[in-house]
Amino acid sequence: MYQIKNELVEKALLIGPQAESLTELKMLSETAGAKIISTIAYQPRQINAAFYIGSGKAQEIKEIANNKGANLIIFDYPLSPVQQRNLENKIAKKVIDRAQVILDIFAHHAHSKESKIQVELAQLEYRLPRLQGQGNSLSRLAGGIGSKGPGESKLEVDRRRIEDRIHRLKTELTAIAEQREVQKSNRKDPLVALVGYTNAGKSTLLNKLTAANTLVADQLFATLDAKMRQLQLDKGKNQVILTDTVGFIDKLPHQLVASFRTTLAEISNAKIILHIIDSASQEKEKQIKVVEQELKKLKNKKSKVIKVFNKIDMLSKAELADLKIIYPTALFVSAEQSLNLEILKFKLTELLKPQLTKVELLLPYEQAGWIAEIHQQGEVKNEKYKQDKVYLEALLPIKIANKLKKYSRRIT
Repeated sequence: MYQIKNELVEKALLIGPQAESLTELKMLSETAGAKIISTIAYQPRQINAAFYIGSGKAQEIKEIANNKGANLIIFDYPLSPVQQRNLENKIAKKVIDRAQVILDIFAHHAHSKESKIQVELAQLEYRLPRLQGQGNSLSRLAGGIGSKGPGESKLEVDRRRIEDRIHRLKTELTAIAEQREVQKSNRKDPLVALVGYTNAGKSTLLNKLTAANTLVADQLFATLDAKMRQLQLDKGKNQVILTDTVGFIDKLPHQLVASFRTTLAEISNAKIILHIIDSASQEKEKQIKVVEQELKKLKNKKSKVIKVFNKIDMLSKAELADLKIIYPTALFVSAEQSLNLEILKFKLTELLKPQLTKVELLLPYEQAGWIAEIHQQGEVKNEKYKQDKVYLEALLPIKIANKLKKYSRRIT
């Protein structure tokens, strides 16, 4: 697993509700640069307003951390500012939650101007309510996981300066969103969005389909910047724009979803959404549900969603057969091994094929300029040149057929 270089090596004790969530938290924490000392699976019967887990359990965690030499406590629970502050005072160690770890990874992987703005905005909105009781500085957060971030998110600034900075960042993102709308209006080819759980193989698939050189790495959230590449579907003129989007994960901080709204807006613009799934993951069913929940909020109701199970080269024949029974309408590919990619392209061609209607046209010769487009966009069945008009019998996309309605003898 890839690990972010961290000058301050932090020895972390992980606390989560169950072994499955701790496994993912471990991957996140290691990606952020922490060395995992131990994990504790614990689910409180009821949430304690002051400590989330209760004062007694907090004291127990303090003793375990001291015995094992941990200097960082990472909770898989979403801690409120008060709970985080109380836990730090009680345990006398640095305490962060899952959201802070994810924000830290995003900060490291933000390279474009847009993604840096989006990550900084998310970090500042996360930190703003945590300033209370810390004086006018962010010195408590200096160094280690949770402190990385572009621009002024690293400075010791007071609440007013943070609020001003948030306002300026939102203004910049609004301008970027307006630019995207202009680009959208100028886009001629249909948009196909690749979405999925983080590390499902979206970037690898984009590269294989379009011969692009997008970063591919065995790490969480390797891709934050939306990439757009043109894909030729067949030997004809059918082509689409593929866009790779930021990966989803369970309990993705709402600040990130909000600040990345301009990037995620491409999902709502997509005519087809390819939901890429890591077929080799033991947690794929949970991951599918997480992505589907996010898509409900983001996608256009008219968008078609196709499940694409990736990494089938890592499955046995029996495992693959079972998946095909459970998901009979899904596609099964290996981006890494270029397996079944032509089937995927054919499926896109079929889905994007325009609905055709039969027409009979009598075109005046002064309108003969339409003939070339009719041949290009449709299928001509019969063509006769009469004394003053051209007779055409053809199958045409409904949009074009409607434009030629006044020259029609019959539209069915």
